[in-house]
Amino acid sequence: MIEKIRKSFLAGIITIIPIALTVYVLQAIFNISLAVGGKIAEPLKNIVNADFIGFNLLTSIAGLFVVLITLIIVGFFARNVLGKRVVNWIEGIFKKIPLISMIYTTTKQIIESISGTTNNSFQKVVYIEYPRKRLWTLGFVTNESSNKENEKFYHLFIPTTPNPTSGYFLVIPIEDALDAEISVEEGFRMIISSGIASSNKIPISK
Repeated sequence: MIEKIRKSFLAGIITIIPIALTVYVLQAIFNISLAVGGKIAEPLKNIVNADFIGFNLLTSIAGLFVVLITLIIVGFFARNVLGKRVVNWIEGIFKKIPLISMIYTTTKQIIESISGTTNNSFQKVVYIEYPRKRLWTLGFVTNESSNKENEKFYHLFIPTTPNPTSGYFLVIPIEDALDAEISVEEGFRMIISSGIASSNKIPISK
């Protein structure tokens, strides 16, 4: 009983933290945009009527523009030699913290796969009959292995919808997996959109 409670508690943490972090980051970007936009618009208050309905909107847009430019500059810095060293140092700290390490690594792999900045996080997308026959689930191949009889197996990550930073790990025979015939990027778009952004044709027969 205690073990079940512990596993449920950990599963709850793993599910909630990525969502909470996403909301927190979006809120932080919005607040920073407002703050930066306010600073930019401050000198204009004496020239332009600050009470007209579009002033606050223009302030927010200006702040968001500055934040986007800042993110581009940070991204440019992270791509050079010195920036990579700083990023690797920060990642090293994160990876030493057990729970944070798992969340950070999974989130990074998913973002890299969606953005197409890496080719080796997830190898391919497949369909498997899970959790029972005639129910098909989308899975992402992370590795391959074989047993003593030289039978081949896929290591699969099965993400949850619409939050793909949590999910399940499965090991299945390769012959039990059906090639989804889509890219990793398309697979994650399908997961995040709960199937809305998906191909009209799937390689599954009844």
